[in-house]
Amino acid sequence: MFSAILLAGIGELQAQTRISIATASMAGTRYPLGGAIANIISKNVKNTEATAYPSGASIENIRNLRKGQTDLVMLQPDVAYWAYTGTEQFAKDKPYQGLRAIMAMYPIYEQIIVPYDSPIKSVVDIKGKRVGVGAPGSGNEIMNRLILAEYGVTYKDCQPKFLSTPEQVEALKDGNVDAIMFGLGAPAPGVMDLQTQRKIRFIEIEPKMMKQINKKYLYYVPEEIAAGIYKDQTKPIPVLAWMGIIGVSTDMSDKLVYDILTAFWGNKAAIDKIHVTYQEITLKNAPIVPVHLHNGAVKFYKEKGVLK
Repeated sequence: MFSAILLAGIGELQAQTRISIATASMAGTRYPLGGAIANIISKNVKNTEATAYPSGASIENIRNLRKGQTDLVMLQPDVAYWAYTGTEQFAKDKPYQGLRAIMAMYPIYEQIIVPYDSPIKSVVDIKGKRVGVGAPGSGNEIMNRLILAEYGVTYKDCQPKFLSTPEQVEALKDGNVDAIMFGLGAPAPGVMDLQTQRKIRFIEIEPKMMKQINKKYLYYVPEEIAAGIYKDQTKPIPVLAWMGIIGVSTDMSDKLVYDILTAFWGNKAAIDKIHVTYQEITLKNAPIVPVHLHNGAVKFYKEKGVLK
């Protein structure tokens, strides 16, 4: 009897599927979302255990997914598109045709921050200044480079600091940079932490420039951070934004993707209580992604009536 029970236990262990979820830095909103998703998968998807971990964000996540070193990744839409088409940062790679999306998340806002008493009033004023632009080759860094270029500011015209988001926050706290630029949900924990030590000001993207950038890069859209999201923020902040996505490989089974989405949307109310930003994840917008949906996701969204 004991040996039979032992063998049954071994069989169950062998059937266990382990999923790793690559998020982004711990200073933003994607890491806690990844933790919540991992918890929901582990509790609601049979014989599946998921674990989320912080990462260097989109480009690192794509490369690890392609190598089979992670299973589910959070991505910027531009980075996903570049990887799928073999362009921009992935121009030296073959197009990643095995990349699939399972859902769109919430808006990620491009937040450009300076000390409150800074002479920088517009992005163009960053010329000659020390500016945090993101980790080298990251999705954030590429987006910031493209935005600066639209204002006629190249890296030769300023002093770019290739720092991760947490490093940028610390650098502004210590006065080692004049401005920081990154894409995060709002309110972002890193920004709220910064506000406990320094009075800050957000640099707005002018409406004309928003239209210009959006026309050239369709995945960067005009948005605003609503008034009251941050401390002492009395009016909306016009910004550029992008809708993050969750991606997987075509190697993941249709059933597992379907079961993950069933678990996620079945527990959406619990996720919404973790952070106000997660309330912006909607079933209606979930299938709107820059690369092909995974077949398991197609089946799920068609059944929910949000995909034809």
